Amino acid sequence: MTSTKSLFYGLLIGSVIGSVSVLLSTPSSGKDFRRTLKNNQRQLTESLSQVVSDGKSLTEQVSKSTKQAVSVITEISTDVKHSFDHWKKEIDGNQKNIKKELLEIESALEKLEKAVTTK
Repeated sequence: MTSTKSLFYGLLIGSVIGSVSVLLSTPSSGKDFRRTLKNNQRQLTESLSQVVSDGKSLTEQVSKSTKQAVSVITEISTDVKHSFDHWKKEIDGNQKNIKKELLEIESALEKLEKAVTTK
């Protein structure tokens, strides 16, 4: 029982000493402290609101940029496909001419071989 009383008195005296030292070491009055605390809370709230607003704005910008990128990539892909198809059509005629000329050369070589072997 005595140790419980000692503990209780120790806690009570320690609390009183701590409270008094905080009040004496506080650089401003309680009213000033509450005002400062309220201003800091308001500034923190404003800062957090600005961060949320900036986050939403950034999200919208990323979304818009992504949509634009998809559009541009689709457009480029279509353009490349059309260019490739156009190129393929252009070389198709040349390719046929080259094959025809190769067949003519092969035929001429065969005739030349026959002419050389018969002499």
